[in-house]
Amino acid sequence: MKVICNRGALLEALTVTGNVVAARTPKPVLQCLKLTAADDRLTVAATDLEVAVRYSDSQVQIEQAGEALVPADKLRDIVRESIDDTLSIEVTGDTAHVKGQDAHFKIFTQKPSEFPPIPDFDGKADLEIAGGLLKQLIGQTLFAAARESTRYAFNGVLLVSSAKKISFISTDGRRLAQAKGDLISDKLGKDGAKAIVPTKALALIDKLIDDAEETVAIKVRENQVIFHTPSATLTSNLVEGQFPPYDDVIPKDTDKKMIAATADFLSAIRRAALLTTEESKGVRMAFSKKGIVLTSRSPEAGEATINFPCKFEGADMEIGFNPNFLTDALRVVDSDEISLELTAPNRPGLLRGGQNFLYVIMPVNLQ
Repeated sequence: MKVICNRGALLEALTVTGNVVAARTPKPVLQCLKLTAADDRLTVAATDLEVAVRYSDSQVQIEQAGEALVPADKLRDIVRESIDDTLSIEVTGDTAHVKGQDAHFKIFTQKPSEFPPIPDFDGKADLEIAGGLLKQLIGQTLFAAARESTRYAFNGVLLVSSAKKISFISTDGRRLAQAKGDLISDKLGKDGAKAIVPTKALALIDKLIDDAEETVAIKVRENQVIFHTPSATLTSNLVEGQFPPYDDVIPKDTDKKMIAATADFLSAIRRAALLTTEESKGVRMAFSKKGIVLTSRSPEAGEATINFPCKFEGADMEIGFNPNFLTDALRVVDSDEISLELTAPNRPGLLRGGQNFLYVIMPVNLQ
């Protein structure tokens, strides 16, 4: 194999696929990238046996087709530190030669046949979605998924589709985020799809989308999901387990409602949170017709009081929330105005941003 590559494009391919490479594994081949030169492009593939990425780099000149299995970290470091606009990669025997104007690196390779097979995207897609919308849905839900949980279904985001509509839902047990959008095409129709996609896979597909206008194709299988963009294919095992009945968590009987400008409310909460600590991570909110008084206090830091005028309907009420959980949601809202619906101090609040985003947040007990 021999190829001449644009260094910038090659580095992007190595960086994206390198996110999949296993940091620690008893199988050395999983710490490698498989390079395949064919059909006027260099395809870089990586897998950790749960998530796999195949990324195509078309800014190459192929002088000899072939394939190689190269240690991911070594190749990425060489390409990143290079000062050349173009680099050549030539594989002879069990050695890859990476050459620039003033440098020559020899990297020992492994047998490409030992690399696990990666599924390709064949046939028509089950679902098609605009890349920009998919990035938005990921951004509005990924943050609320559990990072570590004994309930494995919490470690993913639930994808639900039906009749050209798609929803992403995530929860960590203390909050729940739901974002909706329209599909470009839906071969599944009313039967729809339902799958719990690992957070790692969604974080990766977010990085693979280069253009908001590009179409992303999706296939959902019994235990796998495949995403396909014009430049990459990502395959991931699905999270096993039963996702909680999220509809039951969304408050239906709220009788109090606050409406405010998103940016102003975010600023008020951030300021009120300045004097909270890890031990006293809570902001008290006193709602009335005059607006909200936000207060926080801790023995170590002091006290903060913020008077926030806004529209409020319903009886006066006080409730406490973790300010970080509120700011997480307000940062991803894509509307200028939000509403916060409430029932009682010990019941969850419901934050809405536009037609397609809602966020359920559990209150905290403030002494």
